[in-house]
Amino acid sequence: MKLIKQDIEKDNSGYVRLSPEEPEDMWHVYNLIQKGDQLQASTIRGIKSETSTGSVSTDRIRLKLTISIEDVFFDVQAGALRINGRNMAENKHVGIGQYHTLDLEMNQPFTLSKPEWDMISLQRVKDACDITRQADVAAVTMQEGLAVICLLTQYMTVVRQRIEVPIPRKRRGSTENYEKG
Repeated sequence: MKLIKQDIEKDNSGYVRLSPEEPEDMWHVYNLIQKGDQLQASTIRGIKSETSTGSVSTDRIRLKLTISIEDVFFDVQAGALRINGRNMAENKHVGIGQYHTLDLEMNQPFTLSKPEWDMISLQRVKDACDITRQADVAAVTMQEGLAVICLLTQYMTVVRQRIEVPIPRKRRGSTENYEKG
């Protein structure tokens, strides 16, 4: 993870601007985020517009929104976070208090603001941004027709590849295809 900017006041309030670079970074962000925190990120929102003739068209535009976090969902396979909450900053297209879902993805910077940063959260940011702590071990598990390649890190196991190959069944009298497979 890349720390772009950090501004923590003496009363432990403040924000950090981060850019996740690996799937494990998303796991760290998932553990940093708490209900009531504020998150600012770029998102795409569908905007409906009506013409004078009454026809409605929907345009997708990119916005920068700040939401108060209410719910968080972490998709391990995709390495993405879906964060739901109410808009906190005035915007031309999204009113204050309207619900929106932000999708955090890798290499997409965001700003996380907390009313009070505890020592555990600050240490998690420091550990996630420390390049020397990211030593990986690779593991391969195999069984007949299936191999799974995993990366083991300090905090989680990431499945990198799943390989499936059909193996012919044994036939009576001829095991040639089975042995070849």
